[in-house]
Amino acid sequence: METTAGLVGVFTGVFLALWADRRRTAKAAREEGARLREDLAQSRQLVISSVVKNTSEAKRLRSLLRVEGDPYLFQVSFELAVWEAVQSDFVRIATIDERVLLTRFFDQVRRLSGLIEFHRQVRAQLEVRQVRLDDGDRALLEDSMNRLRIVADEVRIDGLVVVTDLGDPMHKRLLGMHEPAASVTAA
Repeated sequence: METTAGLVGVFTGVFLALWADRRRTAKAAREEGARLREDLAQSRQLVISSVVKNTSEAKRLRSLLRVEGDPYLFQVSFELAVWEAVQSDFVRIATIDERVLLTRFFDQVRRLSGLIEFHRQVRAQLEVRQVRLDDGDRALLEDSMNRLRIVADEVRIDGLVVVTDLGDPMHKRLLGMHEPAASVTAA
């Protein structure tokens, strides 16, 4: 009888220890899940704000390409630092759709930044030459500006898609996107 009571006591002790361990593990998993959701929400807000800024800059670039006021496009500045800072954590915890949308958008922004730098270098080299522009020079500049327009439009459209899919009403308002008015029904 003592042996049976001892076995029941050991079994009960093991059972209680396992039960307590499972509860502790489940609580830790819930807390980790809540922390990850909070991190994702904060990262998403930062990234979407960066998307809004870059989308606005792409739109502004289009207007700058129409005038000769800033031939080197120094007034344009795209923001990649936020994405680069949160990218690894964001990609780890975000959905596949968010990853694809944002990676595509920021790849386009990086591409546009590279084209702007190329345009600046071409303009600077043509200025340093101190020779009047010939037809080839003008064609190169025009092609460069056309390419900038095309990629700026792609960035702008990708940014609108990102904000439409992932942004909150504030982000949409900043880009001039209007939410359809909710219909009011009389009770």
